[in-house]
Order: sequence, then structure tokens, then C-alpha cells
Amino acid sequence: MSKNKNTFQLSALSQNDPGAADGNKLVCEVTANGPLRKGSSPVNKPVKLPIPPSESKKIETPTWYLETTKGENASFEIKISGPTGSKYPSKSIKVKQSDVQEWASVPFNDRENQIYQEGEYGIFGFAQEGPDGSIYTITAGVLNPRLYGN
Repeated sequence: MSKNKNTFQLSALSQNDPGAADGNKLVCEVTANGPLRKGSSPVNKPVKLPIPPSESKKIETPTWYLETTKGENASFEIKISGPTGSKYPSKSIKVKQSDVQEWASVPFNDRENQIYQEGEYGIFGFAQEGPDGSIYTITAGVLNPRLYGN
């Protein structure tokens, strides 16, 4: 990878907490604002969000990779929905690379960005910088989400 190029990565899964609204049936649909790297999960069509694996079961977490130029503001739009409609209404989130970089720069114990909109719809987000660029991981289907430290 050239010095001017990096990757903006988005991953998504479902927590499926007991009592959560169909956490094991959530799906997402991602739109990418930029060129996708080979190996990315499908865009513009529903992708099932896996629940965390057990010791005996491995999962592949849906992941998308945008090839970006440093300074460029790449973004993903992710729509998370479930089969229950009013119990788990659809939620669209725009995730900008510049926001993820800013969030990841905050020391871990000082972060207040560990959750999307104070847990609306039980969706958490975690930002970090990896060796090839920014990484944002979304976890949906969380029952009774709380802000980090509360």
C-alpha cells in the first residue's frame, strides 16, 4: 500500500442479549462512499449480522474495506433493521472516516464515544486506529445499553 493510501474498515455484528428484540435476526445494508477493497462484504443488499460465537462455533463478521487517500473523508452508510418492525425499527447511521479518526485519538479511559447516540436502538460503536487505517466496529441488538462509565 502506498504512503498516501490507507483503509477505512467497518465491521458489524449483533450482541443478541437475552430479551433483546430479535438480536439473532438483525440485518444490515451498507452503502460505501468510495472504492471497496477486494474481500469486502456485499454492499447495497441485506447482510445478516452474526451473534458472537461460542467456543465451538466460529463466525465471520461482515466487514467492508474502503481504499482511501489520506485527508479524504470516506464514509459508510449502514442501515440496521430487524423483522419486528416497531420492536426494532430500522436505523441508518453514517460513519465518517474523519469522525472515527477523532474518536480513536481519545485515550480509551476518557472516551464517551463508545456507544451510538447514547444507545438508541441498542447500537454500540467502537473506534480504533489499525496499522492500515481507521476501524469502526458496530454491535447492534444490545439490551439496556449504557454509556461507558455509567
